[in-house]
Amino acid sequence: MKALLLTICLLGCVGATNPKISYERQNVPYPSIESFPHCRSYGCKKIDTVMLTPEEQKTVSLYFQTNENAKMERENIRHAVSYFENIIGNKTGTSADIAGTYVKMGHMQHDCIDESTNTTTYLILMNQMDLLKFHTPNALTSRAPILSGRLGPHRTAVIVENNSGTKYAVDSWFHDNGLKPEIIELSTWRWGWHPQK
Repeated sequence: MKALLLTICLLGCVGATNPKISYERQNVPYPSIESFPHCRSYGCKKIDTVMLTPEEQKTVSLYFQTNENAKMERENIRHAVSYFENIIGNKTGTSADIAGTYVKMGHMQHDCIDESTNTTTYLILMNQMDLLKFHTPNALTSRAPILSGRLGPHRTAVIVENNSGTKYAVDSWFHDNGLKPEIIELSTWRWGWHPQK
């Protein structure tokens, strides 16, 4: 019963576009460049409040110095999310988080709810820093177990390409903390896409 309720809750974000809705539904503070939430311990059970130093903000900006088109920006986003995970992991003690769910347990580990929320936070911060020219952060999106190809539902952060309207999953759950996330068209991700090993 609990799994069914979780699935319904996760799938409730499918039709939303404004990322604020995702934070309100989870009762997680909306991020700002001054301070922002970091979820951990499976399902945002633990929320740390963290911030970037001016030097860290400058480093994030450097990833977008060359930002000439949407494809290039998606690659820049991958590098920036990796940087965020590394510096925030050191601040919160989550640097040893490993890929997947229930592979390693503990309050310093992330499931897809934590990962997707944190990645969305980083995307919102990039947007607040005026680094994103070709994409806009979207609400979190889920896929049901029957489509996921795994035992449970799965959730991801999402960006929308401004000109085409194409949505992309930005999924950091597949890899250990600090490695670059996968960015794949949401229409492909939704049907159970996983990176090849």
